Amino acid sequence: MTVLEFIRQHPAQAVDVISSEGCDHVTPKRSMALARDRPEDLGVLDWTVGHSSFSAGAWHILAIAPALEQGPELTLAMA
Repeated sequence: MTVLEFIRQHPAQAVDVISSEGCDHVTPKRSMALARDRPEDLGVLDWTVGHSSFSAGAWHILAIAPALEQGPELTLAMA
């Protein structure tokens, strides 16, 4: 599940997103806006939710960056 999908499943709730890029607090108002609209710049919203918990009236989620796509294996040619 992506961060955006998580937010859409929990509209009107505060969400703290923790990632290698830093922390972002999504207010209930912003959560509702994200649930309705497709954001132009996804940023960490397209990252995977690695862990989630609810405490102190807010969701806390750990966002994991998508894996880098690997290209074809390189081979060495002998000259």
